[in-house]
Order: sequence, then structure tokens, then C-alpha cells
Amino acid sequence: MISLSAVLSQSFAPADLPAAVRAALGKPLRRAAPLTQLALVGALACLPAERRALPTALLWQSTSGPRLETLTLLDEVCSGSAEPMPYDFLATQPAIAAAQIQSFLPGLQTAMHLPLDSEGMANWSLLLSLAIIWLNEGRCAQVLCAQLDHAADAASGHWLALSRAPLEKSPASLHLTEDSANDSLPDTPDFPARLAEWLVRDDGPTLSLHSPVAMKLTVEFTRL
Repeated sequence: MISLSAVLSQSFAPADLPAAVRAALGKPLRRAAPLTQLALVGALACLPAERRALPTALLWQSTSGPRLETLTLLDEVCSGSAEPMPYDFLATQPAIAAAQIQSFLPGLQTAMHLPLDSEGMANWSLLLSLAIIWLNEGRCAQVLCAQLDHAADAASGHWLALSRAPLEKSPASLHLTEDSANDSLPDTPDFPARLAEWLVRDDGPTLSLHSPVAMKLTVEFTRL
């Protein structure tokens, strides 16, 4: 059985991100792109200290992060007098987020970024489907799934943490099914926040998330 171990939504003003990182680590994280900072504060909030060394995969998606970093770099170099610096280039690479947070999550073994084409898009069904398959195959003990986005005026992170082992305080289990007539939620960036609302309501034992591109692929949540 795959267990849902954490549901988390975070929102920050961009200027407040370094302070959030400092509060999570007890020290600043220097030269880190906003996406890396979002990944760090979310991952540490999802996983208690005793679970951070377990074999872990990170699957995350973004509509704005790498694009915004790249446009900022190009504007500074092509339209201004700035020279490209190594850390500026690294900030445009989403994979660097996993590399920079690995020292704080020693169990992190695999990371994959899913770029999204336009604002407001999400593909949680794909992230969760991959996570369920990987956990059932024994590739890892837990998977962090996230949507991380930042813009000039806001930074947000939505997270779901899944575990292969049943946990005492897990609010729900989940599995893949070909079809479901149960209540469903749309596949939107803030899906974890909507799932959290469902978990605190008493309006049905199951909830489904349908893939926006493969309608027969459904992730079904069951209350525990």
C-alpha cells in the first residue's frame, strides 16, 4: 500500500524566501536560486529529520521558475552591461535544485523536473503515477512530488509526500486505477491544497484525480 505522508502548500514573498531558508536550516543558503530555496524549505517541511536519510526521489514541475531565471539572465547580459557568471547560468537549470539540497536530504537519490508550457498548468497525475510505480517497484522508500513556481511578486510550493511503508499518521492511501466514478478534483497547480481541504471534510471515503491527457489513468485516494 502506498501511503500519503504529507500534504503541504507554501507561499512566500520573494524577499522572504532567504529568511524561510535560514529558519529551516539555522543558517543562510548562499547563492541559491529561488527554485532551490523553494525546494529546500518544502522538502524539509515534508520530511521529519528521522526520514531524511531514507532512499528518496524528488519529482517536481514548474511553469515559471527556469523560464524567469533565463529571461532575467538574458536581459542582464544582452540589454545591460552585466557579464554572464557561472552561478547565474546554474540558476536557470532546474536540476541544480536537487544537487544543492542533497546535503540536507542525504537520502535523495533521484530527481526529475517536468517543465510545463504555460501558467496555470499542472500534471500532478503524471507525477503521482510515476511515484506510485517507483514505490511499488522498490526503487525508493519515499517520493516527494511538488509544483514550484516563482515570479516577481510571489513564490509558491505545493507538495505531496508518498511512502512505500504504511505510516501511523498517514491520512490516506493511494493507488492507480483505470477508471473511477468517485468524486474527483481537477489537475491544477494547487491540487495539494484542494486535497488537504477534502481530507478535513467528511464527505466521502475516496477521491480521484484524472489525468488531463489520458482520461483512463486515475489516481485514487482513500481515507485511512
